[in-house]
Amino acid sequence: MDPKRQGEIALMFFKYRLRKEEVHLTPDFKRQISNSAKAIGIATEEANEFVETVVRKLVEEAVAN
Repeated sequence: MDPKRQGEIALMFFKYRLRKEEVHLTPDFKRQISNSAKAIGIATEEANEFVETVVRKLVEEAVAN
C-alpha cells in the first residue's frame, strides 16, 4: 500500500474516532494533542494545525446536516 493511501486511511480512522467519542474543546484537549505529538515525534504546532483542520471540517459537516 502506498504512503498516500495509508494517510487517507489514517485520516478516516481519526475522523471516525472524533465523531464517535465526545470531544471537549478545553485546554486539556490541547494538552492531549501536545502530549500525543511529543509521544509520536512530531512538532506540537504541526499536530495542532492538523487537529484544528480536521475538527473544523467535522463541525462544518455537522452544521450542514
